[in-house]
Amino acid sequence: MQHALIVEDVPETSEWLRDILTQTFGDIRTTQSMTCQQARDALQTQYFNLALLDLNLPDGSGIDLISCVRQRCPDAYIVITTIFDDEEHILKALRAGAHGYLLKDSPDARFIQKLRGILSGDPPLSPSISRRILRYFTEVNAEQHQSAVVSPPHTEASQLNQLSPREQEVLTLVAKGLSRNDVAKLLTLSNNTVARYIRDVYQKLNISSRAEAAVEACRMGLVNTDSH
Repeated sequence: MQHALIVEDVPETSEWLRDILTQTFGDIRTTQSMTCQQARDALQTQYFNLALLDLNLPDGSGIDLISCVRQRCPDAYIVITTIFDDEEHILKALRAGAHGYLLKDSPDARFIQKLRGILSGDPPLSPSISRRILRYFTEVNAEQHQSAVVSPPHTEASQLNQLSPREQEVLTLVAKGLSRNDVAKLLTLSNNTVARYIRDVYQKLNISSRAEAAVEACRMGLVNTDSH
């Protein structure tokens, strides 16, 4: 990571995030914005590799900035940093294109660990956020199952059928939080082969992050929340 955008309206929290980034990535440049407009102005003149976005800002929500970051800095890794842990905010952020979702009340060590996981391809999701995502889609699947007698849903089945058995296996392990190296070791494959499988799965499911992969794997029934 070379340059990070921090969008946070509480100065003390903004400084805390800056210190966290320094501890995580070492020599990293940071630009701090307190509003959506300040962030948009910064995006007009600077390129960022990482963006930490708060949700509740004086002139809007960090979710509103996701599309702007993706447009101006296509390779940027976008992480929501917030105190909101409800399903509505979580799912809205991930659907808008966020790559991660971290709660600001997490211990420093865990926050650093989750951010450092970006370098190895692991999605920075607070543990409670992962559990909420999985629980939400488990409930959705249950509701769909109950209504299947009247109108059987075919979307999940058709998407699952797009994936080969090996691709389903890789998706399941990725959704459970295993890194690419761990998947390669477990399946006795090379890192390049696993990377190719992940790329193909992403293309077939029209997703772009590990967080979305976890959501899709749960929705298709590949991940059992009882194991988490």
